Amino acid sequence: MATPNAILATVGVFVLACAALSCGSSDDNKAGEQPTRTQPQASAETGSIPQPILDMENDAEDAIDQVLSNRWDRVTTDAGSLADAWNEFLSSSDASGASADQRAAMDKAISGLKAAAQSQDAIAARQSSNDISKVIVDLFDLFEHKVPSDIGRLDWQERQVLIDADRGDWNAVAGDLAQLRQTFNRAKPGVLAAGGERQTADFEASLNEQDRLAAAQDPAIVDEANVALELVDDLEGVY
Repeated sequence: MATPNAILATVGVFVLACAALSCGSSDDNKAGEQPTRTQPQASAETGSIPQPILDMENDAEDAIDQVLSNRWDRVTTDAGSLADAWNEFLSSSDASGASADQRAAMDKAISGLKAAAQSQDAIAARQSSNDISKVIVDLFDLFEHKVPSDIGRLDWQERQVLIDADRGDWNAVAGDLAQLRQTFNRAKPGVLAAGGERQTADFEASLNEQDRLAAAQDPAIVDEANVALELVDDLEGVY
């Protein structure tokens, strides 16, 4: 028969053992919870381009395509969608970094597109759509995007070459090409660093050919500018 002291000793050991197991169980639970705990995602998402701006980028380019296809009902629809998306963006906190000049330029371009769609003025509609694209690319600078904004600038600047060539304004075309080369020279190191040697060489060759055609006031520059637009897509694909 166990003595009282032995019983007390046994109880004490049992209590200590339970306490140790309890502590161990708590630590194991914490270790088990950590891998499944939701980690903050802000660093990955903060600064991503807002959806309304991405929608506007697509609608502005589509508007130009629809003008060239003489589908004015679609141009009018795009103009309305652009206005709605712009208002959605402005009503969000994402618009806090947009400057007064950018806001005014966008308002003017959207109004211009609406008016050009109503009057079915192809050059004016293309110009207004391109002006929208210009502001959009500048707004990209406010957010995180894997493709540098200067690649997007090459896109609208190349379309400006097409617009001014169709106007027959060769002085403007020369200025457009000078701006294109300046933008390309800024973007070139990043494209090369990303492994885009071929894409860089192809676009530079097209730019040289456009300079030659512009100097000769050769309407064939329209074909070469359209080739260059495809090459801008190749530059974007490097990223």
